[in-house]
Amino acid sequence: MREKPTIAEDALRDCLANQWGLTDVQLDFLPLGLDTRAGVYRVTTATQTYLLKVKAGALYAPTCVVPHYLHQQGIAAVVAPVPTRADALWTEVAGWAVILYPFIVGVSDWDPGLTPDQWWAMGAALRQIHQTPIPVGGFATMRREAFEPARYRDHLQELMPQLSAAEDGDPLADMVRTSWRLHHATIQAALVTMAALAQRLREQATPYVICHADLHPGNIIRGSADSMHVIDWDDVMLAPQERDFLFTGEPAADTPFMQGYGTVAVDWAALTYYRWERVLQDLIECAQCVFVRADVTMGVKAEQAQLFSDILMGGGEVASAQQAAAHIPPEG
Repeated sequence: MREKPTIAEDALRDCLANQWGLTDVQLDFLPLGLDTRAGVYRVTTATQTYLLKVKAGALYAPTCVVPHYLHQQGIAAVVAPVPTRADALWTEVAGWAVILYPFIVGVSDWDPGLTPDQWWAMGAALRQIHQTPIPVGGFATMRREAFEPARYRDHLQELMPQLSAAEDGDPLADMVRTSWRLHHATIQAALVTMAALAQRLREQATPYVICHADLHPGNIIRGSADSMHVIDWDDVMLAPQERDFLFTGEPAADTPFMQGYGTVAVDWAALTYYRWERVLQDLIECAQCVFVRADVTMGVKAEQAQLFSDILMGGGEVASAQQAAAHIPPEG
């Protein structure tokens, strides 16, 4: 969130004191991330620095539970919550979930991206995550991939009155509508492709692993000596390994990432599905922000309108999905 959340800072200070025993803290809002329902703060005490995350609404429990489990298994790259004095992984204040993390010093920007050595280290860390067995009893409420793309068609259908309306003088809405009209064929092709691939993937006996499910450079802090720190486990789920190959470029055996990860067969149908899914997810989120949501500022709406246009301009996410599709072997 680029705008400060509505939760009172005094309430956060009381929470830090009561739940984690942290008093006399300096609390600084950090305008980071694209999640319009969450915000982060740097918490500084006399001896330590932490990152405090607040998220509106009910928390998806695996967001905290799974990285805590992975960190306990010895995977140093996983950034897990700091437990409260009652050993809880999060708490709630005034309708906001509140989570405390260690503050990791490093770079998490898209530009510059990861160096070859960092990609290798990330591949090795992700291999550890994917090879970690699920505990007996599993994780309650953890999502499991079902390959059900119809919901994206439904979301777009709900937005159709706004997307297909005539230009009305609202520059942000009109920007989105123009992009929608220019690239409507691409979006429809994505929906058709995903529907066909979903049926194919549901019929396969594909191993499922613990997936971060949003593993991009913005969620990977590069620390000293090329140490990797994976943050933001909001979308963690059980899925095929390809769910975490979205932003690794072409997963060829000679790339640093795959050299670190290890030799595996890539299911190009799954990777293509996930890359098109990401395109649609981002477009829907942007359109909802511009047309539907009343809880975001005009500045955020402007960012989301521009992102909607950028996604469809060529290159980037769309090109990545098309490149993956070119590798899909014919059936039969």
